[in-house]
Amino acid sequence: MMKFLCGFILLSVFGVVQAATQCQIDLNSDGVCDHYAVSSSAEDETFSNITIDIGGSDKKITGGFELGSGGLSEGYIPGDFSLLIDYYPHNTLITKYDFRWDRSLNDFVLYKMSGWEEPDRDEKYSISDESVPGEDRIPREFNVRRIECCVKFSQFSGNGPSVKNMSESVKLAEINKDFKYVLKKLPEGEKGGLFLQSGTSRERISIPKDLVYEMTLIVGDNNVGAINDYAYYLYRNKESALAVLLLKKIHQKYPERVVAILNLADAYWDLGMKEDACPLYASYTDKMNALGKSSRIPASVKDKNYCIKRG
Repeated sequence: MMKFLCGFILLSVFGVVQAATQCQIDLNSDGVCDHYAVSSSAEDETFSNITIDIGGSDKKITGGFELGSGGLSEGYIPGDFSLLIDYYPHNTLITKYDFRWDRSLNDFVLYKMSGWEEPDRDEKYSISDESVPGEDRIPREFNVRRIECCVKFSQFSGNGPSVKNMSESVKLAEINKDFKYVLKKLPEGEKGGLFLQSGTSRERISIPKDLVYEMTLIVGDNNVGAINDYAYYLYRNKESALAVLLLKKIHQKYPERVVAILNLADAYWDLGMKEDACPLYASYTDKMNALGKSSRIPASVKDKNYCIKRG
């Protein structure tokens, strides 16, 4: 099964219908290829109509969305897909809608609306020679809403349907349900299906930033080890900015968790945030010494000359 592609499949929305001439993605995770097409809305040229042909049936569903230059992508969790809304180059504000297949309704339903800021998309970094500081590689200002059932994909037209947010307790329960998918795949390790596509290419999977943020909301005694492992694998897969999101929360809730201190320091260091990394390396070293585990301190920590000089 194809997974969440590296980047979104951007769709042309300027009066051109994208022909679904070959298998694109299995949106509802039933093992049958689905097809979709996008065209400009006849009523409002700022909107685009997306029509999905459900494979193995004669069912077609259409929704209208203000995509800009955004588009559709298969979701991280099987049976999901995502839309980038009002998406444009250099716009640092990201909006994403997530839909999930509902077998009882035989339709996709909206289950999440997310917004956040990606400072590194600012045109000052892409147009000028200014390098992106590490802190601006970390997404921030998240506003993630879990939506009560059932708002169907086909209900979107014009200004779209009214939606109702889940209560906080129900939202957290739903996040924990989605986290079960991560738990199921986590034993595959850093080269597993959470991070790399299947097949011969083994390209990296785009990690949904909103889901990583949501995981920070559920860190607790029963899952801190697994979330720490996931964050470490993110770091190993060149996703240090997302690793920082998780590891900061773990360090905040469990300041004595030694492995999280080291992992967070490494993630900061990888982003070039040495001023943030050095105190953590010092704290990690002190705690390991106090535990009588000096011999287990990695050589990479001892070789951080920048931190030594700063100290």
